[in-house]
Amino acid sequence: MISGFFKRLKDEISYLRNKNWTLSEMGKFWDNLKEYDDINSKIYPYQMRFLNSKKLIDEINLDNFNPNNCLDIQTRTGNGSIFWSKKFPNAEFSIADFSKSFLDKSKNNLKEKKILFKDYFIDAFPLPFDNDQFDFVISYETIEHISEYKEFFNELIRIVKKDGIIILTCPNISWEIVHFLAAIFNINHSEGPHTFLKKKQIDDLIEANNIEVLKYNTTIFLPFNIKLSIKLDEFLNHVTPKLIKEKLFLRHTYILRKI
Repeated sequence: MISGFFKRLKDEISYLRNKNWTLSEMGKFWDNLKEYDDINSKIYPYQMRFLNSKKLIDEINLDNFNPNNCLDIQTRTGNGSIFWSKKFPNAEFSIADFSKSFLDKSKNNLKEKKILFKDYFIDAFPLPFDNDQFDFVISYETIEHISEYKEFFNELIRIVKKDGIIILTCPNISWEIVHFLAAIFNINHSEGPHTFLKKKQIDDLIEANNIEVLKYNTTIFLPFNIKLSIKLDEFLNHVTPKLIKEKLFLRHTYILRKI
């Protein structure tokens, strides 16, 4: 935990100060995070990004929503595509990432699962997709890793079809200090180049575009992988008032529709 402390501290401070990193710089950071799946594969908050967004989609009960073309942006190791392929087994997935090593891992993981996909390495905007190309776009904890986050959001709107669905998740800005301390004490991996956004910043982006919020929630207060803690977190999620959750809970999840 203490070994490398000062280097980690220096790195985390630099991430907080630098607000103009490139997509290539972000990709290089993720290229060096070899243990991503080892860290995240069984962690409660990581799994909940998928489970909670599916819960919200199911609650909407969208008639005839059976997408043919799905984009998994910053796919990392492909877990989002693998998760959603179970619900939409006939869909073709496009996986895109700014990290070449992540993209290679994602490709191998999807091949093992026999999931039909195309892959894209991205190092600049605009994204290499046509207008109105996708029925379904999933963006899990990505927007905060892109310094040009407004351009990124606009690109998501551009490439999704009318009536298409976007899942957008991002961490609550109140958790910045938690991620900072977890990284420097080597409790969890660093977030690398990032800027956690205020909820109002996300809401302003949505309002400025032709987008409808179908569902929204904020989840996870106790991010621990212990059965008792998970049960308590589920209870707190149920009883905590919405406004408090929006201020204190870990993750914002939006289900958006282009109108």
